Amino acid sequence: MTAFRGGRRLPKYRLALALAGALLAPLGVAAQDVLGTQRRQASRAELEQAISAAEQTAASTDPKTREKLISHAQTLRQRLKNGDFLPGDRLMITVVGDSALTDTFTVRNDQRLQLPNIPEISLRGVLDSELSSYLRDELAKYIKDPTVTATGLIRLAVMGAIGQPGFTTVPVDNLVTDVLMNAGGPSQSSDLNKAYVKRGDKKLLNEKQFAEAVRTGKTVGDISLRDGDEIFIPNQPTGNRLQTLIPIISTLTGLYFIIRFGRGRGF
Repeated sequence: MTAFRGGRRLPKYRLALALAGALLAPLGVAAQDVLGTQRRQASRAELEQAISAAEQTAASTDPKTREKLISHAQTLRQRLKNGDFLPGDRLMITVVGDSALTDTFTVRNDQRLQLPNIPEISLRGVLDSELSSYLRDELAKYIKDPTVTATGLIRLAVMGAIGQPGFTTVPVDNLVTDVLMNAGGPSQSSDLNKAYVKRGDKKLLNEKQFAEAVRTGKTVGDISLRDGDEIFIPNQPTGNRLQTLIPIISTLTGLYFIIRFGRGRGF
């Protein structure tokens, strides 16, 4: 299989080879909750269960942990109340058989969505996991039996030792590995074991958490990325690159002498 960027085919094996080290590396510490209930595709039932579990645990733990659990529960309650869609978020909507409603649309400041020839639709309280079914029900008020699919779009920066560093816009259900592929794939000097995600000047996912996301096939929504987040892939230390090149150079040197002197002996 191949991936596409700007109409150009990119072989999957390039990414597979570059990711091999990160996929097989020991991970040690498990990723924090950013890979759990904070993920964008979490369902309403999952969030409600997480709130209940946090509050029950908070009642029988030490004060410091209790404060964190209560704060986490409050954050999840606010998410249920306000929904997942912020002003400026872009949605990719497909309505089968209706070209006017099949497009990319932007959420307005009042969390409303303006679609062609349709009254405004409020997205307040709507979760990412509910978007397609919610829009289908809303559009069913004006269109008979609509078939609707919808997903949020995220503009990410992919920087560092990557084939084509820069900004890329991807659906929230894109795999993290596909994001790297769409950015040209890791370069020969990439150190994916040291890659991380940052939001502003703070790390959102550290090296072990990013490796876990890659290893387990997480999507950008699973790791709760938002517009402006940056995936950064550092270069390998110079010493590591030399260690990688030494056996290659040795092999080439051996082949040179075999060919050079072999010819003189009639090989």
